[in-house]
Amino acid sequence: MMEFVVFKDAFVQALLSIFGKAQDIVVAPAQTPEMLWLLIPLLAGLFLMEIYFGHYKREELGWNSAVSNSLVLFFVGMSLFSYLSSQGMLASVSFAGGLKVAGTQTMIIKSGIAAFVVLEAVVLFILNFTHAIPKKFAFGISSGLFLNFLGVIAFILVHGMISFDILLIPAIFLIFLILVIVLGFIEAIEPSDWHSQ
Repeated sequence: MMEFVVFKDAFVQALLSIFGKAQDIVVAPAQTPEMLWLLIPLLAGLFLMEIYFGHYKREELGWNSAVSNSLVLFFVGMSLFSYLSSQGMLASVSFAGGLKVAGTQTMIIKSGIAAFVVLEAVVLFILNFTHAIPKKFAFGISSGLFLNFLGVIAFILVHGMISFDILLIPAIFLIFLILVIVLGFIEAIEPSDWHSQ
């Protein structure tokens, strides 16, 4: 019985820590208001496209929209590189004598996030442009919800003062889960005649 109590306390403490980290991510734009200039269009795109597809249930994402979404993610990634470069926070990479990355741990992590976003955008662009993967899978990973969410999170992590620790990934999943629930609720309260079109 004592082991269960210890496990329960540790589990509750872990959940509270994850909620705290998620809160840090969500409130970061208020602490760095200049990031709102790009976050507002990304968030508007995320919510409006989900409302649109909730309104027109039978309509699905097309290959052209999937390609466009990957290009939006590419622009976000390049914007992150531009910001890091202008702030003197871009880690440097050298291939002379093997791969070497120079910079502080924060510089390397933030530069890695920007590189990941650009790389994912390029890979998705190629896959969508060539129709190289099944349509249903391509449209899922290229949806506005997924890519705009990824762009928003990357933007907050690079521009914000978020500590990079083991709680970050579970906190991001928690935010995504809450977002999906909120969007599902919005879709559920849409007028029923919208769904018949």
